Amino acid sequence: MRILFAAALALAAALAAPCVSAQAITLPSAAFRGGNTDWKIKLSSQSETVIYELKVPESATRLGGPLKHVKAEPGQYQLLGVIGVEKSALTVKIAPVKLGETCKDNKGNIGGVYGPYTYAILVMPAPVKPATGSKHKPWPKLWYGCGNFTLD
Repeated sequence: MRILFAAALALAAALAAPCVSAQAITLPSAAFRGGNTDWKIKLSSQSETVIYELKVPESATRLGGPLKHVKAEPGQYQLLGVIGVEKSALTVKIAPVKLGETCKDNKGNIGGVYGPYTYAILVMPAPVKPATGSKHKPWPKLWYGCGNFTLD
């Protein structure tokens, strides 16, 4: 009887495993706020999509749009989307600050209004020549910053 029960339990676990791995990865909180002294980003979770709002010195207007989760290292997040009127590729990576280390902004600050920075963030736009009439300068290779997951 015990063997039959164990076999049934193992079969149930094997059938459930593909369902678990197919679930969408979500952010651990409603929002992520981060950036550096010269740029800011807000990521908002909405079901299986994340919406970004980005303010950078290279653009006269706020940028934004949806991002999709892609596979990342355990404990980290990687999101893909597009940026600008050219719709060039955009990659956003978020990783926790390693134990005993700090994330510092350009002024050397290790925290902000949400407390000490617990994550580092990289926002990497694909290189693109601005389209005629676009309201931005060429993108840098990356914007590096720090941030925190928040409830708002």
